[in-house]
Amino acid sequence: MLTEAVDREGPNHPAPLEVRPQAPLFTASVDQRTGAIRTRGHLDLVGAELLRSSVVALRRCGHRSITVHVQPPATADAPARALLADLADRLAAEGVLLEVR
Repeated sequence: MLTEAVDREGPNHPAPLEVRPQAPLFTASVDQRTGAIRTRGHLDLVGAELLRSSVVALRRCGHRSITVHVQPPATADAPARALLADLADRLAAEGVLLEVR
């Protein structure tokens, strides 16, 4: 049986890409006992949706006051801020305080 060496690099076989881990754009840590959420990073609409799910979960656990600590350096785009403002209004109608610091 004849075996030929195959060149795995070149125009027909590009070099394999190196994959490096990247830091997440947004992280949140939920403290169910105190009803607090600590956030870091850039909050976009996707992150705000995830944050909303965490706030709703804390509400379902019986918390009447929920605090979101936005730790520097943190940023939030306009759609994310609008989502959180709407959530705060809806929770206020139920007698729940959502405080963003």
